[in-house]
Amino acid sequence: MRIVLIVKPSSVDEVRGGIVKLRDAGHQVMPRVTFEQGDAARFARDAADAGVDLVVAAGGDGTVNEVVNGLVLGGEPGAGSAPRLAVLPLGTANDLASGLGIPIGDPEAALAVAVAGVPFSVDVPTVNGRCFLNVSTGGFGAEATEDSSTTLKSVLGPVAYVVTGVRKFVRLEPSRARFTAGGETLHDGEFLVFAVGNARRTGGGIHITANAEMDDRLLDVCIIEHMGHLEFARVAPQIRAGRHVDHPRVTYRKVSSLQIDADDELSVNADGEPVSARRFEYAFAPGRLTLMVPEQPEKLSSTSGK
Repeated sequence: MRIVLIVKPSSVDEVRGGIVKLRDAGHQVMPRVTFEQGDAARFARDAADAGVDLVVAAGGDGTVNEVVNGLVLGGEPGAGSAPRLAVLPLGTANDLASGLGIPIGDPEAALAVAVAGVPFSVDVPTVNGRCFLNVSTGGFGAEATEDSSTTLKSVLGPVAYVVTGVRKFVRLEPSRARFTAGGETLHDGEFLVFAVGNARRTGGGIHITANAEMDDRLLDVCIIEHMGHLEFARVAPQIRAGRHVDHPRVTYRKVSSLQIDADDELSVNADGEPVSARRFEYAFAPGRLTLMVPEQPEKLSSTSGK
């Protein structure tokens, strides 16, 4: 198998042993080390153009996002030209990998899944033309993710998101926007947080789009309305556990596309990558990508929401 492994310089030593084992097993492994923003997307695009069998994104959710954008640009997903994608989780939160059951903290085990796991064909959502695989958030949650510094995350790990979130919680200032899908207004007014999910968890394990499925060609939209500190403190544990979708101050819907028109410019994130605008259009890229996972994810037995 021809494999391109995309990794940042600080993680090279973590993957070296796994690369040696893959080569000993007869695979052709071509490491690509990133040095600046855009390198991961370019390496992925080159790999797609070269027709390799597998691209491994070794890093956090942001690295995976950049690789996904490169693969979608480099080949047409689902048409046989795009390589399979594997995730070697080396980031802080690793939300996508955690949700898919990919081993964390064991690079060699993750690489074993990459070459011998189960192929899982997934949708590729977009926001204003940028692809993402996991969750895109805006408002209070997006600010907490964006403002968690690299230093804080390296010291505290996923707790960094909680610490930064507490700082934001002191202010808890709402934003205003209109959310429409298929001509229907889902919400028009103040909100604290919104999330558009292809998968279920973000921000270090918060199951905000708890009913999302990566292969149903639907976006799970969750909008948390404005509320006071005390009420939000009661709702927050429910959001983290994914038990909030029926809450009266929460709008949760599955839609094929979504448009958001905000009163003021907002910064949203797509798998941790910031996108700033007043209008956000969510849709799907043509076709799909194939992810390597330990086992085929189970379908939800039922969904709930309003």
